[in-house]
Amino acid sequence: MKKSLDKIIFLFFTLLILSGELFAAATKRGELLRSKEDTINTLVITSRNHIRMQPEIFHAFKDSLKKTVPSMEIKFTVFNPFLSDELYQKKIMQLLNKCLLEIIKLKKNNPKDDYLLDDIKEYIKSKPDSNLAKVNNRIKSIMNKYQFLIIESSDTYGIHPMFYKKNIVGIDNGEGANEKDIIETVYGLLFLDAALEENKVVWGTCQGSQMGYVHAGGKLGRLFQFKEGGYGGLLFKVKKSPKNPVEEEVWCIGKYLFTIDKSEKDFGIVVYPIPSELKGKSKKVMLINKDFQHSFGLVAPIPKGIKVISLHPLSEYQNKISDIEKSKEFSKVLKNQVIVDAYIYKTMLGTQFHPQYTYEDLENSVIFQYLLRKVRDQILKEKLKFEDKIGKDTAKK
Repeated sequence: MKKSLDKIIFLFFTLLILSGELFAAATKRGELLRSKEDTINTLVITSRNHIRMQPEIFHAFKDSLKKTVPSMEIKFTVFNPFLSDELYQKKIMQLLNKCLLEIIKLKKNNPKDDYLLDDIKEYIKSKPDSNLAKVNNRIKSIMNKYQFLIIESSDTYGIHPMFYKKNIVGIDNGEGANEKDIIETVYGLLFLDAALEENKVVWGTCQGSQMGYVHAGGKLGRLFQFKEGGYGGLLFKVKKSPKNPVEEEVWCIGKYLFTIDKSEKDFGIVVYPIPSELKGKSKKVMLINKDFQHSFGLVAPIPKGIKVISLHPLSEYQNKISDIEKSKEFSKVLKNQVIVDAYIYKTMLGTQFHPQYTYEDLENSVIFQYLLRKVRDQILKEKLKFEDKIGKDTAKK
């Protein structure tokens, strides 16, 4: 009788402990699911010259979220180790400064290589105690906390050419590139690599799109020959069809090729159809205003992993624009070449133009709604995976 009572007591406490564990697991799951469902944790890589994210991007996503996924919130965290007071970013910056010699040595050892990222990744695997490996490990750990990565446009030289051009083995390329460009490029590529490896949604605008293009194995090309001080504002006017909301499109070359100079002149808007890939199920004709300001472009050959969804308005422009004869000086300067202005690469959307600056124009908000839907879908997918894992773990117990 006593043995039977002991068995009953043993079973009672075993069930009590097990039910407590199951309750704790269910509570933890509930908390995790709520946090995943309610908040899109977003990492924003800014230009190294700015400690805050672009307010236009902040507004675009906040406003689009209300229209797309009103039940969710979006939280932004800025990553800029050049200016941050955050201790973890300062430590990464210290390591990045030590990485410079490693990166330059890798390129000097293989000067004919035009895809430096591969060499860096191989080096990280073979040298787990190197500074590059330590940076990469920290970047992966940081990216693991976020569901969405944004790489903003920049007001610096841009991606250092040693990452995508042969025989560039030094810091100074004669056009203004410096060691900060190498550091900014390497952590941008490593963050992008970590995000894509985990199937996380990425949006890159301007320099951010160039980062994705180089990651895919693409090259950047100058839109026009480098000239100290620029070209003084060469204009190119293109007449549009009667169906277009604007009669004339105006382009200008100074230090950059641009459509709008906010500080001096407003050349109007550049209206083009929204790529079908971004519209969802809508069959409606939608238009966006493309804002450009760049001197480098996403040029041919187009990498295999890149799905081009839009070409630049001046891609191979001399072959298709009759107005070119009226702007001979402009056409002598701007190269006639294939230029990509929007693409999809794995889980990334790249836009060479800046839809955030023209968010209120036409239907530019569709781009941000597309990105938010993609993030939401990815979060739900991860949530289902988590639920399935919890279910299997519970069944084992």
